[in-house]
Amino acid sequence: MMSLNKSADDQPSIQQQPKSTTIIKYEKSSCLFCNEWFDAQTFTEHLIHCGQVLEECPNSCNVFIPRIRMRSHLKECPRSKQHLQRMSASMERLDQHADHRVQVLEQDITTIRSVLNEEIRQRLHLITDVGNIRKHNQVVEDWTKDTDDSLAELRQQLEEERAQRSFAAEQTQADFQYCCNITQSLKEQVEMKMNDLQQHINQLSSEVSFHQNQLNDNIMKLEEIVFENERLNRDKFVQIEQFLQEINEDIKTKLGTNDFATTKQATLDCEVKNVKSIVCETEERCDRLQNLVQDLDKALHQTMQSIADIENQLAMQQRIASVQNIRGHLIWRIKDYSKKLEEAKQYDTILHSAMFSNKAFGYALRLDIYLNGKGTWKGRNLIACLNVLSGEYDPLLTWPCRLQAEIIIRDQSGITLEGQDYVKTINVRKKSDDYIQSNQYFHIPHKVITSRNYLRNDSLFVEVRVLK
Repeated sequence: MMSLNKSADDQPSIQQQPKSTTIIKYEKSSCLFCNEWFDAQTFTEHLIHCGQVLEECPNSCNVFIPRIRMRSHLKECPRSKQHLQRMSASMERLDQHADHRVQVLEQDITTIRSVLNEEIRQRLHLITDVGNIRKHNQVVEDWTKDTDDSLAELRQQLEEERAQRSFAAEQTQADFQYCCNITQSLKEQVEMKMNDLQQHINQLSSEVSFHQNQLNDNIMKLEEIVFENERLNRDKFVQIEQFLQEINEDIKTKLGTNDFATTKQATLDCEVKNVKSIVCETEERCDRLQNLVQDLDKALHQTMQSIADIENQLAMQQRIASVQNIRGHLIWRIKDYSKKLEEAKQYDTILHSAMFSNKAFGYALRLDIYLNGKGTWKGRNLIACLNVLSGEYDPLLTWPCRLQAEIIIRDQSGITLEGQDYVKTINVRKKSDDYIQSNQYFHIPHKVITSRNYLRNDSLFVEVRVLK
């Protein structure tokens, strides 16, 4: 007899060997002849009674017939007649025993069918599990491959990032060193300019002192000349009055002589004309002296303003490398407006705002205001313009410079809904740093400034907003 130990288990036990070899141990076996599945305990008994087991014909016809077909073969066997009588008795016993065995076999077949159905179900489950495992393994392999590719790409990116960061660090170090060198050179240049400006200011101060002393001397000489002319004029008038009295007396004493009176009258008229011409010349000289004093006073005031502007420029040069206002937005409070307006009317003074920039490392800007106007607008309007000054970062900027800004006179009413600011928009253009720009001026009438709440506590607020 032969048996084939195949498997059909619900949950086969799988043992993993070190070299990825899988050993599957099954708890059921199938018959080699009928292919039915049995437990290990009933398998041996089944082989004894299995109807599909081949047996040799007892009539010695050299034919192997399954047990279940042996009776039909014996009826058809050519050698059955010789042994028929001899085996009739045994066949009857076998028939009885076979009937009993058929019943048992039918019961066994029913059991085997149920077991076979269970084995098929378990095999389907096993096939399904194996397919799922294969799919899972394929997914795991794909995921592993993708993960390896991602890791390789990440490693490459990390290497590139590390190289870029090292290059950026070196570049930053070089830029920092360059900035330090530039700062040091700028500091030295600013110190040299400050020294030069200080010397220039000292020289201007000495010249102003000299001119002021000369002016004072000239004023004193002019006053002495004026006093002397006045004294001479008074003496002349006294002489004239005495001369007129003498003439009157002579006229009274010599009324009879008409020729002498006519001559005296002509002489008197000539003397009066001479005195009048002297008086006119004296008045003209006084007017010229007064105009000269006014011009000298005006020149002195302009010189003082120039010195103040130079000092302001020196202060600007000290902070030009680090302008604090870099947002393109300035609010300027002009205090003592009335006093500064009178100075502007008398001396044509110009007000300069603090320096600011349209952006970080941008153009250096300043607002200039003529409170009493300029040119044809003088005396009736406030004139202002926005200037582009020389800055530290001009070589790095785009030229020509084109900017647009709003100049706003702020309403100081303090009520947001009722407040109405005065807004003007101007364009600023400059060809290059060395090119003198043609400023665009805008005017605001004095009547507008004194109206509403633009002027309060003798202060005026002017706001500048750079649009682009």
